[in-house]
Formats: sequence, structure tokens, C-alpha cells
Amino acid sequence: MMKIKCSFSSHKHHDHHHLYIPKKMMNRYPFERNMTLKCGNSSLYVTCKEDSTDSLQIMLETSDSLFSSIPNLENIWISIDSRHSIIHMGPVVALLINQFSMNTLHSHSLKEYFTECQSWFQRKGGFFYLLPLSSFVGDLPKGVVFLDPDWELKTLPDPHIIYNRCHSRKVEKTSSFIKALTQSEERDIHIFNSGFLSKDEIYNALKDSPSLVHHLPKTVQGFDSLEEMLSLYKDVFVKGVNGSRGRYIMRIQKRGEEFIMYQNSFTTQSPLSFSTFSALYKQIRSWCTPSSYLVQETIPFLTVEEQPLDFRFLCHLNGKGNWEIVSSVARIASQGQFVANVDQGGRIAKPHPILQALFSPKKSVEILNDMKELCTSSARLLSERVEGHFAELGIDVGIDESGKPWLIEVNSKPSKRTYLENDRIRPSVKALYEYSFTKWMNKED
Repeated sequence: MMKIKCSFSSHKHHDHHHLYIPKKMMNRYPFERNMTLKCGNSSLYVTCKEDSTDSLQIMLETSDSLFSSIPNLENIWISIDSRHSIIHMGPVVALLINQFSMNTLHSHSLKEYFTECQSWFQRKGGFFYLLPLSSFVGDLPKGVVFLDPDWELKTLPDPHIIYNRCHSRKVEKTSSFIKALTQSEERDIHIFNSGFLSKDEIYNALKDSPSLVHHLPKTVQGFDSLEEMLSLYKDVFVKGVNGSRGRYIMRIQKRGEEFIMYQNSFTTQSPLSFSTFSALYKQIRSWCTPSSYLVQETIPFLTVEEQPLDFRFLCHLNGKGNWEIVSSVARIASQGQFVANVDQGGRIAKPHPILQALFSPKKSVEILNDMKELCTSSARLLSERVEGHFAELGIDVGIDESGKPWLIEVNSKPSKRTYLENDRIRPSVKALYEYSFTKWMNKED
């Protein structure tokens, strides 16, 4: 395999498929007269012709609607497989997102992330576009691509890789979504983060690990053991197994004969107090279905200025198939909140200064390393034990007064707001490109 980076343009022509290659490239690389051009998972049989230009631009003239609509790519990797007479263009990566209209795209919550992905992929030699849900489930070759100065809906080749950022659990359970997943995999399109992970699924996948079980708060499914858990721990969290962004969480404390509940999703009133367990239980049952909730002991995590503190680690599968930490932040809850999620008003800070304000410099480094080890071990085990492919996970960790890390949560659609804006291109964008590039290269080899 010979690999070169060049620019690419395509034009409509009604009766042939000619690929014009600059003379110096034609002389140096093993192009043949008749070859198959592959862009993403789409193929076109082309005739290679020498072009006298000095540029490093390959130009396609074709009547094929898919290939003629590929936008001009200033920088794309071309891999030449002379043994099979194939020219591979890539990596081609699509980000699967919920339905949207083109005129609301500029206000999309992930707009900055989209733009950074597009900018970084173009710089590094990849092709990135957005895949609307309707195109994915309807098997339509329509994607949203950036054509300076704006995004446009175009007919595009299938990608090599799809990163699923669909934000609806309900949609992911539909037969049309499941069918589209299966069809993509049958076409050899690699889909990662193929679904949401529920809190009970995560706990069940990790609880049998001897090295991880000591870092998991005691957890039970449903409300059958709620009274017993409150008697035992005096302080518990009740969490929706499918909750996200810090919603559908209750913290309940037993103080003498009284029960105090803090919550942020069911009523504007918080805290609420109950004089008996049966009054508390009645209230919870009026809000929640037992099977979709779990009860967890409250670990007394360290706080900052009396506000709850936790840490978010973004873990990514790298090109070698190992999980690594690509970014980390400390999250401090806003006044009056009992969770530190940014969506609930939490603020973010660099982990190291926060830890150094609480521990000695040596201990701070140890704790940070322990948290990172806990996250990569959890990501590795989860990706082995749960169904589907995962390559990016947001893992939340809290620490107690001894500095011991505890696993709070694992997110398969991690927020793109929890990063420190000191880099123009965030680490998760760079990690996505590296992962995609390696996947593409290994596939074409």
C-alpha cells in the first residue's frame, strides 16, 4: 500500500469516468489505466489519465451522482493498492445526529464540535460529514457537509466509520434504527458507540471485577431494598437507570425518624421532608417505575467550598486498541445543587490545582493516577462485556477524604461541553481522527 496526501475535486461529465492524475504523481506511484476508486464505502470504476499540471490535485470527471457530488477536498489521503487496482480515499467519517433542520443547524448544541471535527479532519487528510437520522434509517445517501461558509445537504458516499451521537434512547430502540445498524455492519461500515449504556448494565458489567468492585458504591435494583439501604447507610442516591445530564436523581437522607429528599427533576420544591418511610415511598412511587431505578449508597465525596466535587475523564480507544485518557476536568456543583453536572450549572476547572488544594503535591499526583487507572480499566472491561462497539466514554469519578476514587457513572454519549477551552481543537476531536485513520488503514490493508 502506498499512501499520499493530495487535494481532490470532482466534476459532472455525462459520458465517462476519468480520473486525471498529475504527471509527477503518475510517474512516481503505481497508478494503472483502469482502477477502482473507493471513497468511503462507495466504489467507481475509473480510467486514469495523465494530467500535465504541476499541482498535487487529482480531478475526477464522472456522470456518477455520488462521486460527482463529493465536495472539493483540499487535503485527503489516497492509498494505492496496486495488487487489486484500487485507489482508496479516506478516512471518511460520519457523525450520526438526531433530526434537525438546516436553518437550525447554526444553533445546534454540538455546532462547535461539528466545526472542529470538520476543520481538523480537513487539516489531517480525512473527510468528515454529518449524517442526519432520516438518512441513516431511510438508507439515503444524504449527508451534511461543510462548504465554506456554511453546511449544506448533499448526496454523499457511504462513510467508513459512523460515530453514533443520536441522543434519543427511544429512537435507538425502534426497529428502523436497529435494522439500519445491522445493514451498516453488513456493508462493513464500522459503527461505534452503537447505543446508550444504562446505569444497571454498567454496574452489572463491572461488579464482578475484583479490582473494580471496591471502587463501586453498593447498588441495588428497584425499591425493594430502599428502606434497608436507608437504615444501613442513612444516605442514598436513587437514580433513573436511563437518566443523563444529572436528571432523575434523588438524594435521600435519614435523620432520626425523618427522611429528607433532594431532587431536581420531579417538582420545583427541594428539599422535601417526610415523617415516615411510607410517606416517602408513596411519593417516590407516584413519580417512578421501580424497575427503571436503582438505589446506591452515598459516598461522602470531598467538596470544594461545601459544593459537591467530581471529575470527568474522557476515555478514547486509540489506534492500537488500548483505552487512554484524552482529557480530564474537575466539576464543582453550583450553589444549591447536589450534582456537579455542567448541564445542572456546574463549573469546570483543571483537576490538578483542585487536588493540590486538598492534598499534598505527592498525594495529588497519586490520586490523579489512581483515577485515570480506574477509568481506563473500567472502559476496557465495559467494552469487552457489553454489547456493541464503543470507542469514546465519559467517566465520572468522585474521591473520599482518604483520596480513594469511586466510580460514579459512565456515559456513552459524553458531553462535548466539559473541556477546558485552552486548545483551539479539543482533544476528543483529535482522538476521533486518530482512531478513524487507524481503523481505515487497517481495513484497507
